[in-house]
Amino acid sequence: MKRRIALVLPMAWAVAGGALAQSARSDQVVVIFGASGMIGRDLAAAVKQAGYAVRGVSRNPDRARTEISADYDWVKADVRDFESVRRAVAGAAFVVSTVAADQRRGPQAPEFIDWAGNRNLIDASVEARIKRFILISSATSGPHVDQSLNPASGYVRYFKTKVEAYLRASGLSHTVIAPGRLNYESGGRLGVRLLDRKDYEISHITSGDMGLVLVECLTNPAAEGRVFALRNDETLKPGAWREMIAAMPGR
Repeated sequence: MKRRIALVLPMAWAVAGGALAQSARSDQVVVIFGASGMIGRDLAAAVKQAGYAVRGVSRNPDRARTEISADYDWVKADVRDFESVRRAVAGAAFVVSTVAADQRRGPQAPEFIDWAGNRNLIDASVEARIKRFILISSATSGPHVDQSLNPASGYVRYFKTKVEAYLRASGLSHTVIAPGRLNYESGGRLGVRLLDRKDYEISHITSGDMGLVLVECLTNPAAEGRVFALRNDETLKPGAWREMIAAMPGR
């Protein structure tokens, strides 16, 4: 049975009036856009458990604080509004984007969320001199095929691929993690295989294992510029994926 990762963790820091509190150094702060979403909340739990301070970004931070965790600093921002994004990343060390469109058309479509929204995140991160930007993309996106020919879900694969190119050109230190189908379960029990997206076939990865990979990619020099899909693989030992990072494409 699928289960959620527990988010009962001690509060390490807070932000008040846009200024970092004394209880956390800026090099510990990870800003997670989409932290109130299905993927983002499990990634936030992994980041917190690794000892970082989590700044969760939501359009409704009060609800996120009540329904998800009071142990993060929640700030309000809309990825379509550059000024709110700029305020959200100020004083942080790392940015993680899990944002994804939830409509095919209209103001929440991929063109405005996956493309323009992430572009705002990247531009603000460049301005803030973020140490590393982690983009959660899709295993079925990428430049190995012409994504402009695929109209599925509002051309979402095209816009995800387009923003990956924008991230590469930005000069930011970055990693692109591209999951396929997700099981919302804890990590560390199963092996994980990292792979080039051109070799990806439909498969699953637990959100907990993706969180472990994300935490490693925040500071591992070998992860800089890498782009990879990932899936659970019971033939591998847990943790063996760390030796695969340097072999991934992108740099």
